Amino acid sequence: MKRPIIIGIAGGIASGKSLVSRMLQQQGAVVIHADQIAQQVLDIPEVQMQLTEVFGRDILNEVTQSLDRKKIAERVFGDSEQAISRRRKLEGITHPRIRARIHEELSQAKGREGLNWIVLDIPLLFESGWNLECDSVWFVDTPEEDRVARAKQRGWREEEFRAREAAQWSIERKRAASDRVIENRGTEQALAIAVSEAFALARKAK
Repeated sequence: MKRPIIIGIAGGIASGKSLVSRMLQQQGAVVIHADQIAQQVLDIPEVQMQLTEVFGRDILNEVTQSLDRKKIAERVFGDSEQAISRRRKLEGITHPRIRARIHEELSQAKGREGLNWIVLDIPLLFESGWNLECDSVWFVDTPEEDRVARAKQRGWREEEFRAREAAQWSIERKRAASDRVIENRGTEQALAIAVSEAFALARKAK
């Protein structure tokens, strides 16, 4: 049985990666969403206990007593020594579980009869080495001012946006390491056309 082609989606923060993934899903691809898996991992009682031991119980939502991802992000993103140390502790607790679940979903998708395409929607695709699993990596190229505006719509401060970007590969490095660039500089309709054209080219090359 011929295995599915794996496409990785890369780009800066708030560049529209998940939107591109959904568009590819509409074309018949199975999408593996790392953010959804990460949330599932944060809901594991053992993980919650370990994180509150490291960061304190004030990272819990006051109402639901579940982990507050925004509070955690405020502690771990940035390029200060303290932020880097905290981020490594967070990754040490969560990343092995996230990676194991992604591997599990990827293995299941590869085994699906008749499936031709798998999309990896993983924010730190290059940083975590998931690009090595991909046959092709698509970079979603979006102007910085648009990305900042979208991040603010999510409730982020610009300082938070900058801190998160500082913890990742630069935009230039991601773009250079990708196989295809998807321009996201206009309407959603224009993006859909660009994705469809890229997907058509990928089908021809398959």
